[in-house]
Amino acid sequence: QKKIDKKDGSSIYVFNPNNYRYISYNDLGLIYLIDMLDKEKGLKEIKESAFAEYPFGQNNFGLINTIYLGNKKNAKYLFKKSSKHNFWLSEFNLSEMYEKENKRMKSLEYLTRASEHENEPLIYRGITRHDKRLEISKIFIICYTNLKLTSHYFSESKYDECKKYFTKTINNL
Repeated sequence: QKKIDKKDGSSIYVFNPNNYRYISYNDLGLIYLIDMLDKEKGLKEIKESAFAEYPFGQNNFGLINTIYLGNKKNAKYLFKKSSKHNFWLSEFNLSEMYEKENKRMKSLEYLTRASEHENEPLIYRGITRHDKRLEISKIFIICYTNLKLTSHYFSESKYDECKKYFTKTINNL
């Protein structure tokens, strides 16, 4: 929906079906990649979604750049764009990239962000997106994230932080 203010001071909301189109491109791309094993069509659809600024599409195209295209620079760029929308999955993926680059503090920064944003809704152009498979994945990824943070703070003897993330892990189960 788009809010339009009228001259008389009232407002109307206009439905824009194109906003759902880019969400659909992402979903269709995932179907092509995962269920139909059609890499070419999957890449095309997810790329369309990513360039339309859909955070989940940006994250997925970042993964495609990492896994299929071998372009880590583009992947990091896409994860960062998605992260600006507080999308926990892109923050987790950034953390993993920084960890592989031995940039521990940057990795911890994005792990912490992922943990903090776990309950942020996925919103795109005023549409709150609910994806059952993504929510199931979130349980595992955020538990892993919180356990990694628990381990880090335990090794640093920061027991209050350790307890905080361990408690989050248990509560998510």
